[in-house]
Amino acid sequence: MDDISVVIRKISRVTFFFLFLGCLGWAIKPEWEVYFGGFLIGAVGSILFTWQLAWKVIRIADLVVGGRRGRGFGFLSRAAIALLAAVISVRTLGYDPAATVAGLIVTPMATLVLGLSSIRRRNGHPSDERGEKQ
Repeated sequence: MDDISVVIRKISRVTFFFLFLGCLGWAIKPEWEVYFGGFLIGAVGSILFTWQLAWKVIRIADLVVGGRRGRGFGFLSRAAIALLAAVISVRTLGYDPAATVAGLIVTPMATLVLGLSSIRRRNGHPSDERGEKQ
């Protein structure tokens, strides 16, 4: 379970970088507040449900090691976090819904890219071969 903390730390760094870019964009172009604000709220919601998922995975792994069976809400709690971020962003603050959805997919995309780069780094790439026979 040590690997999950490393992966979550990398995903958090990527998300914080995108949060920084959103704040920088908002500072440079304040007239686009509707888009940058929605993106920022979505990205915060995204990192929250990623942390919740990591906590849940660690908890279930500990339960399985102890011989017990884990129970919980799973997807429902993460969907509720995403829905809460969307409601706060769109209904309460009046930000753009598409920007909020774009922010909500920051951590899943970061997870995908980091996972693919990890696989490529571990296995190498087929184009790395030079045609030599073993």
